Amino acid sequence: MKKILAVFLIVLLSCFSLFANGSKETATAAAEATVAVNPEIGEAFAQTVNITLMNSKPEITDALEEGAALFGSAYNVKIEVVETDNPGLTIAQRYASGDAPTVAIVDSAQVKELAGQRIADLSSEPWVAVGGDVMGYKVDGKIYGMPLTIESMCLLYNKSVIEELLGIEFVPSDYTSLDEFTALVEDLVAAGMETPVILCSEDWAVGHKPIQYVYDYQDGTKAGAIAFLKDVHNGVTTFEDDKVFNDVYDTLDLFIEYNINRDDPLAADYDLNASYLAEGDAAFWVNGTWAWPDFEPYAVEGSEYGILPFPINDNPGQGKVVVDSTKYIVVDIINASAEQQQAAKMFLNWLVMDPSGQDVLINKCQIVTAFSNITLPPTNPFNLGLQEYINAGLTVDGASYMPSDHRTVLAPTMQAYVAGEVTRAELATALDDYWKANLPIE
Repeated sequence: MKKILAVFLIVLLSCFSLFANGSKETATAAAEATVAVNPEIGEAFAQTVNITLMNSKPEITDALEEGAALFGSAYNVKIEVVETDNPGLTIAQRYASGDAPTVAIVDSAQVKELAGQRIADLSSEPWVAVGGDVMGYKVDGKIYGMPLTIESMCLLYNKSVIEELLGIEFVPSDYTSLDEFTALVEDLVAAGMETPVILCSEDWAVGHKPIQYVYDYQDGTKAGAIAFLKDVHNGVTTFEDDKVFNDVYDTLDLFIEYNINRDDPLAADYDLNASYLAEGDAAFWVNGTWAWPDFEPYAVEGSEYGILPFPINDNPGQGKVVVDSTKYIVVDIINASAEQQQAAKMFLNWLVMDPSGQDVLINKCQIVTAFSNITLPPTNPFNLGLQEYINAGLTVDGASYMPSDHRTVLAPTMQAYVAGEVTRAELATALDDYWKANLPIE
């Protein structure tokens, strides 16, 4: 989720994997490798089929390109991967220019907007029976979005540095309330860690995600969040009067106070933030499980890392992590030919149903999936932690009902709040104004 490109991008990347991020040797090996054709997926095309894949999770671009090369070598399909960190804007521009990507990784809002008109009904695909029916994005009873990732907004922690500084065993379940977490932070400061918390600067990270905690922790359910937002829309309540809003922002104020980037919070660098946590300059990074691919290069051998729920007082969601299917894959039917659509669907089925594709998802992309047939265990401590919370039933529903302009409209105000340029009351008013003009997507 790191910000790589901010605006519309159409770049020919057929050789990109040879050059990006110092991965030349790995990408070349992937391009030269072959996997066997799986008859359950389909037969190889007689002539090369060219398709494009728009990826809105830049941290997995290298892995997707590796998977595309493997799939393509078996089925005679050439997949061009393009990157964006703003899928709503990019997909709209691509359709407007008549150059829609064949396959697109998007947010729920884009699936809702495109369904029934521009993207394929995927209800009959094989992956539907092994998790797609439960977690796929449905419109009017039809599945238009294949769930790609199960992710969690949370705090990432460095267990080793906490224990080293405090001389105690760090047990995450002991610090689920704001009061408990505040005491822990103050203990770390007293032990010499002046700024134990890391906040990002990106609009999606510090501008968009924190707002969602207000929705997620209403009662821990999607229905409860939607009911609250409808009440705001109808003038029944306001954000400023909402207990959960104020509880969430009490926690965020603590994060802001002890932010390692507090001197210039909107100039924070994502890679530097990863290194701060990995190397023990700070103990907590307000982020999500998706961060591992960007975090891994800085991880210190022998150090232990994990995830912690958002600390909040006296709430049904206290001690539970926010979990949702955060990205979906869709297939274009406007600009893609029948053969290209077939190739795209084969690629999706290969990712879920073929062992080589499963390896790409779990070991290369390093994600948690919605599919019960994939038995490969998570490969990093953030996802291992997420799986443990899921298995224990300690989860609340993530926000998947926001209109596509939610981030564009509200993130700058939240960034200004982090920078000390607007008050909590002014932020609450901005949220009121937005939801008076909009309804959650159901």
